Amino acid sequence: MTTSAKSPYVALIGGANMDISAHSHAPMRAADSNPGVVTCSPGGVARNVAENLCRLQVDARLLSVLGDDTFALVMRQSAQAIGLDMRACATLQGQRTATYVSLHGVDGDMGVAVNDMAILEQLTPDLVLSHASLLEQAQAIVVDCNVRPDVLQTICSLWPRQAIFAEAVSVAKCHKLLPVLPHLHTLKANRMEAQALSGVEISTPQSACEAALALHARGVRQVVISLAENGVVWCDADGITGRRAAQPVQMQSATGAGDALLAGLVYAYLQGMPLDRSVAWAMACAELTLSSTFANSPELSVAAVQARLEQHTL
Repeated sequence: MTTSAKSPYVALIGGANMDISAHSHAPMRAADSNPGVVTCSPGGVARNVAENLCRLQVDARLLSVLGDDTFALVMRQSAQAIGLDMRACATLQGQRTATYVSLHGVDGDMGVAVNDMAILEQLTPDLVLSHASLLEQAQAIVVDCNVRPDVLQTICSLWPRQAIFAEAVSVAKCHKLLPVLPHLHTLKANRMEAQALSGVEISTPQSACEAALALHARGVRQVVISLAENGVVWCDADGITGRRAAQPVQMQSATGAGDALLAGLVYAYLQGMPLDRSVAWAMACAELTLSSTFANSPELSVAAVQARLEQHTL
C-alpha cells in the first residue's frame, strides 16, 4: 500500500506498542506485592509523538508494525478516536504487538521497565520503501531509534532534503544514529543518550551544552538535550547554545514527557519558530504531560500550551 496526500502532514516511523504502567501507592518493597494502580494504554515513542501532534492539531501519519492481537485492535480504535492516521501500519499475522511495562514509585518517577519490541525487526527498509510517497510529501519526518539501523540509513539516504527529527530513545539504542548524524535536522536526547553519542561527559548544564555543540560539529543541524529537573539545553543551526530552566510542576508520571517534548519541537518547527522559542514551547508540552497520569495528556492543546507559556514568560 502507498499512502499519499497533498495536505500538510508529518510522517512518523518507529515504535507503536501497548503501555502497561504500574504506580505504587507507597515506597516499593522488592520481592513483594505492592498496592497501587495499573493502567493500560497505547504507547510507543513514534506513536506517542504522533498522538501529541494530533492534540496540537497537526495531521500525523504513523508508519509501524502491529501484531494480529487484541492490543493492535485497541491501538487502532484509539487512533481513530484521536484522528491519528495509521493506514501505513502493517498488521503481521502470528505476531504479537510490541508491549512496554513500566513500574513507577510513589513520586511518579520510573523505577524499572521491560520492553518487548521484537516485532519492530519486521519494520524493514522494503516496508518503508513501499510508503515512499508518504515520506516524500511530508513536511517533516520523525523517526525513533526503535527502528533497525538499515531503516534509519534508508530514510536518511533517500530523503536527505527532508527535515528529519530523531529521538534517541535509550543508551542501548541511540548508537544507531552515529552513521546518520549529518542527515538529522533535529536530534532530541536525554543526558545519558547525549553523553553516549557525543563522548562528552555530562555532569552540568554547561557540559551538556558542550555535548550539544560536539554533536552539532558532527553534522546535526539542531540538538536538544533534556536534563530532567535541570531543564533543557540546545545548540541551534548557527552553533549557538542556550539553556532554559525547568518550571515547577506537580509530577504525576514521567512517562511520555520526552515524547511530548519532541512533539512540541516538531510543532514549533512547522510554525517557523526559532529554536529558543521552540524549546520553550516544547517544554510546556512536556510539563503538561508530567502533570498528567497518562503518557499522553488529554489536556494537551495549543491553547493549554499558550496558557502555560503566559504563566512563565519567555
